[in-house]
Amino acid sequence: RVVHERAFLIGVATLEGALDVDRAGLARARLADAALTALLPRVMRDFAGRYGRIAGGSMAVVAMGKLGGREMMAASDLDLIMLYEHASGAETAKGGTGRRLTPPEYFGRLAQQFVTAITVPTGEGKLFDVDMRLRPSGNKGPIAVQLAGFARYQAEEAWTWEHMALTRARPVAGDKAFCDLVEGEVADILARPREAKTVFKDAA
Repeated sequence: RVVHERAFLIGVATLEGALDVDRAGLARARLADAALTALLPRVMRDFAGRYGRIAGGSMAVVAMGKLGGREMMAASDLDLIMLYEHASGAETAKGGTGRRLTPPEYFGRLAQQFVTAITVPTGEGKLFDVDMRLRPSGNKGPIAVQLAGFARYQAEEAWTWEHMALTRARPVAGDKAFCDLVEGEVADILARPREAKTVFKDAA
């Protein structure tokens, strides 16, 4: 309800000319950032109550596209990537359900739970639509990717357009220390030397 009320006020201010398009895009992005930041720890607590915790586990929600660039329109969906990390040698988590989950299973289910929380229809509607096609390997890839696997994919398999998309990557929710690691990894990927002719050709 709060998100929809604020989004309505931003729309009204834009129509009345009190906000220009750029400032409205920034306001919508800040609203989405706040919603994701507030929602993630609650989803994680609920999930941990059922499935326990992975030793040293962290997850970061990375905004891409219009949200990452802080240029959201009134009907923009959220382009998101979910990255995670855990302690070396961490094996399985076991919670109240009694079921043990490996780290990839754990973070994959946690990411799906988070997306469901954003998109589930309620009496007040849903928060946002979510698009996760910018994750490594697109819709064929896992919904949550370990940071090392993400870095390896970007170095060895990613297309030029995927690196271009990373110019808008911005961690918006999750443990700050891990979000800083993600930010540094993205900066390293973008700073790598490239063949100018190939970039120009691919961009065209």
